[in-house]
Amino acid sequence: MKITNYNKIAIFNTAYLGDIILSFFLAQKIKNIHPQCKITFVTTPNVVDLLPFIKAIDFVLFYDKRKEDSGYAGFRKITLEMKKNSFDILFVPHRSLRSTLISFFSKPLISVSFKNSSLSFLYSKRVEYLFDHHEIERNLELLKPFEEFKNNEQIPEVEIIFPYNFVQAIISKTKLNFNSQKTVAIAPGSIWKTKQWTIDGFTKVAKYLSTRNYQVALIGGKSDFEICKHIAQESNSHNFAGQLTLAESLYIIKSSDLLITNDSSPTHLATLVGCPTITIYGPTIPEFGFYPRAPKSKVVQLNTLECRPCSMHGYNKCPLEHHKCMREISAEEVISAAQSVLNNT
Repeated sequence: MKITNYNKIAIFNTAYLGDIILSFFLAQKIKNIHPQCKITFVTTPNVVDLLPFIKAIDFVLFYDKRKEDSGYAGFRKITLEMKKNSFDILFVPHRSLRSTLISFFSKPLISVSFKNSSLSFLYSKRVEYLFDHHEIERNLELLKPFEEFKNNEQIPEVEIIFPYNFVQAIISKTKLNFNSQKTVAIAPGSIWKTKQWTIDGFTKVAKYLSTRNYQVALIGGKSDFEICKHIAQESNSHNFAGQLTLAESLYIIKSSDLLITNDSSPTHLATLVGCPTITIYGPTIPEFGFYPRAPKSKVVQLNTLECRPCSMHGYNKCPLEHHKCMREISAEEVISAAQSVLNNT
């Protein structure tokens, strides 16, 4: 079976932001194999402003499962819309029950997911979920039923096009000078509180970098504004939290010499554009398959705590009420890792 015999291809992923970002590599791989195909990406509105810049994606269908499209009415709406498109192949990296049912009732010619997906027998093709691999590689395994699949093939570089006027607008908006000064982006937030390193730690790192003439750009969502405001005031950094779109944040990361962040979606944005990254791990571990893949990246974590990992995603409160996995990581450790990367960029 050859993927090049099919032209209408869809990828369905409505998981967390980081998972969605990492499935762009699957879209790029399909496009590299079959440039003439048309790829529809079915996802949540969280990435609405980013998708126009991902060249491999031709069309988008949005499924706002937690808000506008919640409940049966939304389920039926997206199912009928996908069925109307009559997809030849539907790839489903998201392993949830809802994803499986939407795939089944939308009736693609061929559906592909993992053997450990909910009700996986409803898919026409199933592949192993490789627990000991990075999420990008796991997703690329979905191509295994097709003749063009090759083991151990190089991960594709996702082609992203930032138009000139878009870039100029960002530079005007942020006043950052990427040509004459090295830049470090810091993303201190996470939707899971236990995955956030300490504000004091991020502040010390930002202050260190600022005093050594790096321009520090603090990025994140609206919920990260106050944290970033505190860090900026203490370290003479630039606070852009809540002021940039996802695409604008991606451009800032792409233009930076280093990103420092928690185990959260900015790590995967950096992987997307090849920005060296320092990812700080607390309740989770890199072995889950969501570590930074950009060259020269490093991870910082405590390897001596028996309670790690405590969760696949983290919690909003430490189950043991001590949060040692983050509190006991020193600013000096992160600064040392940062300086090591910066000295080689």
